[in-house]
Parts: sequence; C-alpha cells; structure tokens
Amino acid sequence: MSGAVEPVDGPAMRLPGSDQFVLVLGAWLLIVSVVAATVLVVLRWRRRRHDPEASWHSPGLVVIGVVAALGVAMVVANRPLPFRTPMFPPLPPLVPERSFFNSTVDALPVAPEGPRWIASQRERDGRPLELVPGFYGRTTNGVVYGIPFNVVDDSTPRYDVDIVLYPKSSSPGPYPITEPAYIQSLPAYGIDNHYVGYDPTSNTSWELLAARRWFGRWEADSGAVWRFDDLAYSDGTTTASGLPLLPGLVTYSQVASGSIDHAILGTTPVIRAEGWVWPARRTDGRTPGVEAPPMGAWMRLRADVPLDDLGPQARVVARALQRHGLVVSDTGGRFALRGTPDARWDDRDLATLSTLDATDFEFVDTSSLVVSADTMEARPSPGGA
Repeated sequence: MSGAVEPVDGPAMRLPGSDQFVLVLGAWLLIVSVVAATVLVVLRWRRRRHDPEASWHSPGLVVIGVVAALGVAMVVANRPLPFRTPMFPPLPPLVPERSFFNSTVDALPVAPEGPRWIASQRERDGRPLELVPGFYGRTTNGVVYGIPFNVVDDSTPRYDVDIVLYPKSSSPGPYPITEPAYIQSLPAYGIDNHYVGYDPTSNTSWELLAARRWFGRWEADSGAVWRFDDLAYSDGTTTASGLPLLPGLVTYSQVASGSIDHAILGTTPVIRAEGWVWPARRTDGRTPGVEAPPMGAWMRLRADVPLDDLGPQARVVARALQRHGLVVSDTGGRFALRGTPDARWDDRDLATLSTLDATDFEFVDTSSLVVSADTMEARPSPGGA
C-alpha cells in the first residue's frame, strides 16, 4: 500500500504551547510596563510641579524598565514567523481494498431511520444544516481550516508524548514529530490541534489530539497509532468515533486528479448521545433521544441533486459524496467535511459546496457491508466496481 511521498512544502512554524505562552506573556509584560511607566511618570511630573528640585529618578522606573526589556526579549524570541499555507504532496493508496473507506454506497438502500435522521439535521431556527468544506487555502480568523499531515521516516525524532486527558484510550508512544510540525488550525491554533504523521515506508500514521510543546516536552490529550495495512482498529483514538483521520481526508491532489476514491469523514452538531453504529467504535454525541443519527452513520449525496452550481473543485468532492458518501465521525459546530488545508485550494470554488444542505443527503443502510463490528473490513458493495 505504501509508496514514496515528497516532503510537505511549507514554512517554519511556531507551535502551540510554550511558544504561544511566552509570546503572550511577553506582550502582557510590555503592556503592563507601558501603563505602569506612564502612571509613574505622571506622578513624578505632578510632584515636580510642587517641588521643582524633586528628582526624576525612581527605583520603580528601573524595575519597570527591566520588566519591559524582558517582555521585548520574549516577544522577539517567539514572534510569529512569516506564514504561507503549506502545500501537501500526493499520498499513495493507504488502506487495503477491502477497507470500508473504499466502499461505494451509491447502490445501497436508504436506511429505514434515514428520513427521521435527515429531519434532525437542522439549525436551532429550523433551517437545514448547510454543508461547508472544513478545509481552505487561506487564513480565516487567524487559522487555516483543515487537518494537515506530516511526512515522517526512521530519521524523524521520536518523543514520549505525555497524554494528559485520555491516557487509557491512547496508543503508547513514542511518536515521530517533524520539525517544523504542521498542526491543525495553524498558525494561531486553538481548534482541536490534531497532529498527523505518516510514514509511507511502513504505511503507518501517528495521530495526536490537542498537540502542544512545552519547553521541549510534547503533550497531547490523546494519541493513536494506525497501521494501515491492517484492518484492525487502533488501541487509541483522537476522534470521537474511533476512526483514523488520514484515509478519510479530502486532499488537493485527489481533487486535482479529478476523483476522490474513498469515503469522506464529516462532522455535524446533531449526533445521538447514546450508541453508535459501525464503522464507528464510540461517540461523543450530545443530542438526546433517537431522532438524531448515531455516530458512524453513513450519508450519501442524492443522485438527483444537480451539481451545476458547484465550482470545478467542489464538483469533484460532490461526486465522491454521491459514490462513496460521508461517514459521521465527530461532533462539530457545522455540517462539515474533513480535508487538508492547501495553498492551491480555490476557496471561492469550495464555498459553492454550501449551496448543498442536509436535505440533499440521505442516510444509507450499510448492514450489508458489515463483516464484524471489530474490524474495518467491509464486504463488497452491491453494484460496486
């Protein structure tokens, strides 16, 4: 399954953790120093109005000067670097042909509960959830949406990452982490902060959730190691569904080739609070009752939905949603697709996906694909190639 992969074409990066903390702390020290110095100068000036012989010298100003100098040093040492959105190389086929990611769902029947589940996919004001691409080429509110990946090999440094939130549902390390490391929601961070490393030689992926580096030591909320030649689930996870990220991402190279040949991972804010269905292994759904779909439910863009209003890039994505569908893999704030950021995306083109909403989809019955709830292997799709 593996093959040669070029390195990521991207800039040097500051990382979440101490780089951000020291920068923010230094900026606050500068602000406090300026305010304190202004107050002291005003007080000294008022004193000299009554006593012209009073000295301008003040131990407080000396202390403020030292604090300001420290703040300047912290800001300069950790200032944001010039940024450009990386460009990610093509990946080889990642998973075996019999993986569920390769299943086609265009010939599957609609799930019996499907109409009810679609009806649940609405905003609080009753409007159907609008589909959005979860990946772009340019920064929005300081971040570039999408999940990047990093190409690693045997020479990439390995780190014993401190898993602080979910150690029992995480794979043991060490984890290979590149320099620079491209982490979700770069360059400002703050949205999940997934780190994904991929070794094409061993066809293995390492995932971290909420990755951050504190003065040289790496931490994360959870971690997972995926050996893609094997259809077994990992003993760790960084997604609410327990599914791997990399095989379900939309990448620029796939769209540029004209075809996405796998199911796409997606998010929605309306997921049932209890239970899940294959291929998911767990859930973080928050909607009570049975009206909402469970984690792992599989959606298909209806064949009768016209694609004429979509841009060329968006149309390739839409055709994949008709043939391979979308697997609900995480609770998110939007009805969104998972993909990689890339400088070559046409954001206006991708934005035309928002002409689609939840009512353009249907949930399909995937029971005919299930081999076992304990494997990602799928039976051949009815009518599939």
